[in-house]
Amino acid sequence: MNRIRTWKMLFLIFVMMGALLVANIPPARAQATAHLTVIETGQSLTAGFNNTVTVTVVNNYSGYIAIYDVGLTVSVPSELSLVGTGGTWQFDSIPYGQGVTVSFRVYAPSSAAGSSYAGTLTITYKQLGDISYTSETHSLTFGVTGYINLIVYGIQLSPSEITQGGNTTISGEVLNNGNLACYNANVTVSSPDIVQGGQNSVFLGEVDPTIPRPFSVLIVFPPSVGPGNYTVTVTVTGMDYNRPSSPLVGQNVATVQVVKQVAQPTTSRAGFSVIGMIISFFRNLFNAFFGSSSG
Repeated sequence: MNRIRTWKMLFLIFVMMGALLVANIPPARAQATAHLTVIETGQSLTAGFNNTVTVTVVNNYSGYIAIYDVGLTVSVPSELSLVGTGGTWQFDSIPYGQGVTVSFRVYAPSSAAGSSYAGTLTITYKQLGDISYTSETHSLTFGVTGYINLIVYGIQLSPSEITQGGNTTISGEVLNNGNLACYNANVTVSSPDIVQGGQNSVFLGEVDPTIPRPFSVLIVFPPSVGPGNYTVTVTVTGMDYNRPSSPLVGQNVATVQVVKQVAQPTTSRAGFSVIGMIISFFRNLFNAFFGSSSG
């Protein structure tokens, strides 16, 4: 009986020690209230380009303590692509009140223009003495806009050579090689040497991507402009409705040759008078020797 009691006592002691040991093991931490601040910049993406996005993680832990073995993982939706980095970083620690900054590139295709997307930043870390990790997930936002790039090309002059006080027509094409339509496009030819006025501009309106828009502008040179080669600037301006405060500009130049106006030959009355005098002289001389033919 004494032996059985001894074994029961040992078994109870073993169970109690096991319970105490389990109670002292830190539990695994699930999603916790965010103790870290995430600051995102560069989240406005331009479609068709690799865009740089920067994220700063600041340790504002309420316990005023450092965090250790910090892992950052960025994920973006399938419509966008992470370029190069893989989207993961590791840091030994972040002291309280300080932060770490990472940058990564995101490619947005042209098809994503005009849309907004949500990504995530997952942060894992330990506090001093922890066995398991704490995990926080923060939202990242991306807005994608298209872009406009206006080009003036194919400039021709008709005629390419004019006389003083003459005029010529400048023609060419405007191309938007971006992926977003341009609105209120206007072509203007400017130079301090030409006659100023509304005839120097032409309104194009909407310029869609990859579709050339022809233009033709008449310019006039005043008679006071001397012979020589004169440079004129062809400027196209337009508007992106997403950035109305930033007008778009494309430019090219052309050279117009002005030559001296040649005076048209005229018949001189004085010339006719001299010839008449010579004819009259010989007629009078003939009459003096041979008599008048009329007599």
